[in-house]
Amino acid sequence: MKKITSSEYFIAGSESFFADTAALLSNRVGVQLSSVSSPQSLACYQAKGTSKNLQLRLVLIPLANGRLLGRLSWLDWRGVDHVCCYVDEVFDTLVMASDGVWKKQKKSAEDLCLQEYESLVA
Repeated sequence: MKKITSSEYFIAGSESFFADTAALLSNRVGVQLSSVSSPQSLACYQAKGTSKNLQLRLVLIPLANGRLLGRLSWLDWRGVDHVCCYVDEVFDTLVMASDGVWKKQKKSAEDLCLQEYESLVA
């Protein structure tokens, strides 16, 4: 039986995450996402339907224990990265507690990405 690596979990989970986020952005603010290539990202999507050049990206970050953490962020027209949230392999949102441990938070990754998008185009 093949062992599934942490990065494969992210790859499998990213498809449904980006589909859900694309639907949320389209329904709430009329913006479409289309896939683009970016060498430093596991997944990268260009926001269409806005005057700003924004890309929603998923970058994997290796942790000391051999696991991976995902960082979802919007790359703006100036090349500045605006972090929406950090996620685990099943796209639960995580926040680092004061003791340095990553803990699950209540808001969904989709909602946090929408919130960051709205602040960028406001």
